[in-house]
Amino acid sequence: MMRAQITIEYLLLSVIALVLISFSVFALGRIKDASEKAYDAVEFRSSAADLANAMDEVCALGEGNSRVVYLRRAIDAEGGLAADGGRYAEMRDSASNLTIVREAFCDIAGAVGLEGKTEVKNEGGEIFLSKS
Repeated sequence: MMRAQITIEYLLLSVIALVLISFSVFALGRIKDASEKAYDAVEFRSSAADLANAMDEVCALGEGNSRVVYLRRAIDAEGGLAADGGRYAEMRDSASNLTIVREAFCDIAGAVGLEGKTEVKNEGGEIFLSKS
């Protein structure tokens, strides 16, 4: 009788331990997913800022100037006119559905899938973006 009681207590403790471990694994998985999303967002913002700064610099330097920037995330970029008549640059990350819109000083020809080494070129006052 004593052996059966010890066996049942051992099984009960084992089940409790397995339940606690499974909750821990589930929680760690969710934490990992959240941290990956946060990292992706920071990496996109950094790449978008680098691209926007290169566009502003090439625009300010005038026609014929170009810069090469390295983008760590795939970015779709396009320009447009705001309701108040100003120009804007919109950069999107299709993987994480993030979008950043910044004021632009030159017209921007859109480009899709910019990643890695990217050339930003001013041709006739319009900014062209292309993979290098």
